[in-house]
Amino acid sequence: MRVRIRAARPQDAKAVSKMIREELGIPVSASDTAQQLAKLCVSPRHRVFAAEVDDLVVGFLHVCDFDSVALTEPLKYVTAMAVSRSYRRVGIGTALLRRAERWAAEAGAAGIRLEAGVMQGEAQAFFTACGYTAEQKEYRMQRLWDEAP
Repeated sequence: MRVRIRAARPQDAKAVSKMIREELGIPVSASDTAQQLAKLCVSPRHRVFAAEVDDLVVGFLHVCDFDSVALTEPLKYVTAMAVSRSYRRVGIGTALLRRAERWAAEAGAAGIRLEAGVMQGEAQAFFTACGYTAEQKEYRMQRLWDEAP
């Protein structure tokens, strides 16, 4: 099996949105994903990589700048990553992550950060095997509102 890692395109929205729904459990439409990809793919602060096998998109990773007043070194941040279940454990996730790491290093980042605390089991084991370590237990929290406060 030959895996090709390339820049994602808005035309990948159907495959990417399916993985976001099925692998990450986030309800999103292909049209919304296409709009997001159209914006992110042209931004110098973002990279979305797609993994292709036989012209089929089977994985993706979104990485972007991570700016914080509390940190002195620039970092990149993996906001989302997924590989279709039937293509796992063959190196696709590792290839996506390594491509993101190369971009981060080329851009002068000191490293990559991600939300390991909200992951469980397989995902934690994957990132640990790729050399990532937990700094502290983290929880992702959010507050959504119908009207702006």
